[in-house]
Amino acid sequence: MKHAPTFLIMTIITAAILIIAACTPLQPQENKTRNDTQLQPECSTDSDCGVGGCSGQVCTTAAEAEGLITTCEYRAEYDCLKLTSCGCVEGRCGWIENPVFEKCLQESRGKKAVY
Repeated sequence: MKHAPTFLIMTIITAAILIIAACTPLQPQENKTRNDTQLQPECSTDSDCGVGGCSGQVCTTAAEAEGLITTCEYRAEYDCLKLTSCGCVEGRCGWIENPVFEKCLQESRGKKAVY
């Protein structure tokens, strides 16, 4: 019976450590990666970017665009993409906005997709 209090104390301490560890919030790995990416620009010139996807609807890095696989659907707003270009905007690949492109996007909203 001499060892019972020591065993009980060690069990309580171990349980407390496990509870505290389980309650400590950890930052998800994906957020850490996304934050690191935000600090590093993915492009410096328009040639660093490329178009991918089944309908050519994704503007991303040239390396990612090369093997990008998406669902094959066609949405009315995809017609608007011919009024713009995929390029480097503030260190990120994206569609370069202009008034004609924006107007086309607004007019295409609400039209059904074709699968």
